[in-house]
Amino acid sequence: MPTRAGWGVLISGVAFVIAGRLFGAVEFLVAGTVAVAAVVIAVVLRRIRPSQIAVARQLTPPRVPAGEPARVDLEVINRAGYRTPLLRLHDSVSGTRGVHLSLAPLAADDGRVQGAYRLPTTRRGVLDLGPIRIDDVDALGLARRSHRVDTRVRLVVHPPIEPLPPVRVPAGDDPLLGEELRQSLGLSDEEFDGLREYVPGDDLRKIHWPSSARHGDLQVRQFRPPRHGRLSVVIDTRPPSDSTLALDHTTSIAGSIASAVLAAGDATKIETTDGRTTELVTGVSQLDPMLEFLALLEGGSGSIHASVPTSAGTVVAVSADPALVRDAGARRLFAQRLRAAIVITVDADRWGTSEVEGNRTADWLHLTAPGQLASLWQKGRQRQAAGR
Repeated sequence: MPTRAGWGVLISGVAFVIAGRLFGAVEFLVAGTVAVAAVVIAVVLRRIRPSQIAVARQLTPPRVPAGEPARVDLEVINRAGYRTPLLRLHDSVSGTRGVHLSLAPLAADDGRVQGAYRLPTTRRGVLDLGPIRIDDVDALGLARRSHRVDTRVRLVVHPPIEPLPPVRVPAGDDPLLGEELRQSLGLSDEEFDGLREYVPGDDLRKIHWPSSARHGDLQVRQFRPPRHGRLSVVIDTRPPSDSTLALDHTTSIAGSIASAVLAAGDATKIETTDGRTTELVTGVSQLDPMLEFLALLEGGSGSIHASVPTSAGTVVAVSADPALVRDAGARRLFAQRLRAAIVITVDADRWGTSEVEGNRTADWLHLTAPGQLASLWQKGRQRQAAGR
């Protein structure tokens, strides 16, 4: 079909032809005929010789913390046996106007060109890329033919994750994950639980020969499923903690804690006070779904959902509500409602700009700038070790 310029030339040509007819001006008639013919020929050529383009795309990396660069590399290959016209490529990127690239004509039979661009990662979220639209445009820019390459990728821009030492969670009164969940997570290892006398039918490979020699009869090792502590990180999404600024900080803290728990081999999940939740998972390979959950987290509700927290185990609550900082009684009630062993508060409005340092007590941790979580968390562990 004609481009915008092509439509302009076509309309002008028709007008010149009409004027030439009306006024008997041969010059107008010739100019108008040439203009109309040029557009018609350009459209026909685009119809009979469409480009045959393949596009390879690589996103590096597929997940990035907010503020870190992400790069898309494109390779465009000409599969046709003839030289391509000028190509214009439009890559759709959700939440933006997309990316526009102009490509010079490619040589016949696997002629190729490479290009790259960077994606916006200033704030957390998920960017869906694709499909790609390619426009064949003739040399004069009068006609084009569009076709799509249905290639799609997704970039997860998650909140920054602060490195913490692995966090072991006390097993408490709920030490076992359950056989079904344990098997689904691939936890086939067992823990040594003691020795007992041999019973006919026992696996001979489990006989502990040194103990058998000491006792004078066969002793068999017995095992139990591995014990895993459970930790739920509950993000406060009640106003004012439901603002984008507040959630940018609370999701970062929640993700940092969850990552440290998974690194220690324990189970964790992330919840919000309005009832949204991830699955209970274990193993660092399960962190990616949590990061996507945190990347997409927006908004909230004015009350705490009745089901929160949704499972037994240790609870850590994260909030950006200034009232919890000022009022110890409100903070205590908040912790009691969520069964939280510790409440972490964030000074979101003055994050990183205030000279006030973070604070740590037995059941409360207050953060005012990046980098404080690891140091204050470590102080709490040191206090626990000293009190033993």
